[in-house]
Amino acid sequence: MKRYLDLVPISAKVHEKQNRMSIFCIALAVFLVTTIFGMADMFIRSQIIKTQAETGNWHIGIQNISSEDAGVIAARPDVAALAPYNVLNYDGKQGYILAGTEVVLCGSNDRLFTKIFPNMLSEGTFPKTDKEAMVTENAKDMLDLHIGDKIVVNTPSDRKLTFTLSGFVENTANLMSSDNYGVFVTTEKLYDIYSTDTDGELIDNPTIYYVQFVSTLNVQSEIENLKSQCGLSGDQVSENTKLLGLLGQSTSSFMIQVYAAAAVLFVLVLFAGIMMIASSLNSNVAQRTEFFGLMRCVGATPKQVMRLVRKEALTWCKTAIPAGVVTGVVVIWVLCFVLRLLSPEYFGAMPLFSTSFPSIIAGVVVGLLTVLLAIALIHI
Repeated sequence: MKRYLDLVPISAKVHEKQNRMSIFCIALAVFLVTTIFGMADMFIRSQIIKTQAETGNWHIGIQNISSEDAGVIAARPDVAALAPYNVLNYDGKQGYILAGTEVVLCGSNDRLFTKIFPNMLSEGTFPKTDKEAMVTENAKDMLDLHIGDKIVVNTPSDRKLTFTLSGFVENTANLMSSDNYGVFVTTEKLYDIYSTDTDGELIDNPTIYYVQFVSTLNVQSEIENLKSQCGLSGDQVSENTKLLGLLGQSTSSFMIQVYAAAAVLFVLVLFAGIMMIASSLNSNVAQRTEFFGLMRCVGATPKQVMRLVRKEALTWCKTAIPAGVVTGVVVIWVLCFVLRLLSPEYFGAMPLFSTSFPSIIAGVVVGLLTVLLAIALIHI
């Protein structure tokens, strides 16, 4: 033995039973933090998946721009996808009929269903030509339609629009409430329909361009850059607030309050862990007064004694932190499975057997931080 710090493994072996409570306290603090933040992470992931399915995987919507400007935006390196979307006969009262039922005509491109609303396409593909169309599931079920069948849409001007079915789309809440069918065609075909039937008048609503960014790490900065470089006003750009909020990129005051609550919870857990471990360490030190007294008698300074205690406590972390993290991960898996089993409607998107690296990092950091801060509170 060349240094006094070499006494640490010897002391740890001699006082193994006394150290168990301290190791348990550290492991418990790590377990609590890993589980709490891991479940929060899993819940946020499930909500992101659910939100993307319900409202779409888009970050902003842009209105009142030309198709040329939309092409420029789509070519930007920070834009992953841009899909136009417009509707004709939104209120279902203009006389567009399919087999005796009003239809809502929607125009877009294939990126609307491959990137923006990937869960809406139930079967087939987006129309590749102006002679193809997709219909919603309610039309498929009521009319017994199949891919490749022909449908005929009657217009207010007594034109008959014939389309070949290329696929089917999930029903939307608006269509189900109004008991209408939905027909999806290419943007060019929709423009041709309404310009012919309405003498060039505008569609019900201006075209909205859904934009999905490549990276979600700093969406607000990308939005501001897009506005300044393309000359867009705040009225032209709308955010998918719920999705951006879940991604931590929303300016919503509600989401700021949520993150503030999470920060308060983190501090409370950290404080509780410090008090718990400090109490255990003080008890451990009190039981070893004779050992530390002998060290002082042979010339050890208070600083050296504290250094010995710190190293011994950090040695406990080698066992306590992995045990707390592994236990926390297993408990997260069990809780996710139970939640999905008990309430698939609300927690059906909860990941199974997924690892939350932020929670593991938080557990390790809190484990080390609580030990170091707890050591600063003990008295020798």
